[in-house]
Amino acid sequence: MWSTVELFFNGALLWIIFEVSCILLVNAFYFSVPWFVWGALIVTVILWFLKLPQPDSTIVKEIFGDDLLNLKRINNSCNDIQDNKKQYCMRVVAHRGGGYDYPENSLAAFRNCKEKGCNVVEFDVALTKDNIPIIFHDVTIERLTGHVGMVKEMTWSELKELDITYNHPLRNKFLSGAKIALFDEAIKECLENGQRMFIDIKEKDLAIVQIIVNAFNSNPELFRKAVVSSFNPLVIYMIRKKEPRIISSLAWRPRIFSTTNYTGLDGPTIGRFRSPFKNLFATFVDILHDWALHRFTYYILGISAILLHKDVVNPDVVRWWHKRGIRVIIWIVNLPSEKAHFSRVLKVPYLTDTLLSEEIL
Repeated sequence: MWSTVELFFNGALLWIIFEVSCILLVNAFYFSVPWFVWGALIVTVILWFLKLPQPDSTIVKEIFGDDLLNLKRINNSCNDIQDNKKQYCMRVVAHRGGGYDYPENSLAAFRNCKEKGCNVVEFDVALTKDNIPIIFHDVTIERLTGHVGMVKEMTWSELKELDITYNHPLRNKFLSGAKIALFDEAIKECLENGQRMFIDIKEKDLAIVQIIVNAFNSNPELFRKAVVSSFNPLVIYMIRKKEPRIISSLAWRPRIFSTTNYTGLDGPTIGRFRSPFKNLFATFVDILHDWALHRFTYYILGISAILLHKDVVNPDVVRWWHKRGIRVIIWIVNLPSEKAHFSRVLKVPYLTDTLLSEEIL
């Protein structure tokens, strides 16, 4: 209790010192410098202190390869085999390991990607009730397993025996079923396969921050193989604050905090919260987040890529991010016509649920 009170008074003292200093500076120089200049300078200094360093550009290129926008055309030399004659550039990322072809987020899916020649996979990380990091996307287990329950309310011992092929359209192909994978198992599998990874953080518990940092420190190869991604900029900031060498991306779609889904024609759909007040507040957060994204957020986070919903991407958007040295990656692209458009016209990589229509990876 006393430490909290002491912290409060120390904070009040710091604010008073700051306010008095500002008043003295303004009174001393107001005759020549307008107020808004002082305000802009203060904001700039604050942003400079908050800004996280950009990761090593050579490591960024090692993960993402040559930028498609810097290539004159896409051809067969743009693949994942790197030697004196061939160059690597990221084109296709298997979303959840290609969840239409194999059980999503499963080790079997990652192996299938390797066999198909796709050496970049994306998977989701969540925490169980006993804080075990697992590879799982949904908040509940019903869609994948047919059972009822919330991941956050179940222990690893309760989850590890569940079959995630229960509702898969090709479940008859997987007679032995498939289990939920541990985070450590997914890392080991992908590293052994020589695959690059997008580690998408779905967990809201900030304990995930230290877990991610520990995973990179325990597996140093991840610094050159993995990208940490999240819709939540605070999570990315906390991870890169602890370990600035981690390459990161920020995922974005319209109204991510206030709605559960979005499509270009329908726009935002169902509200995320039952309470109208919570939805109103989340809408305000969305507006603030969208406004700050292009002005401050990307700069402070030091992100290397941004994952954008396919329905909000056009040449102007790609060009804007490209000028700032940030790779644009599109999600989720499953139709062959859309894949051709994004890769050959806009020249950006994409996340896909299926590798069946890929001619060459």
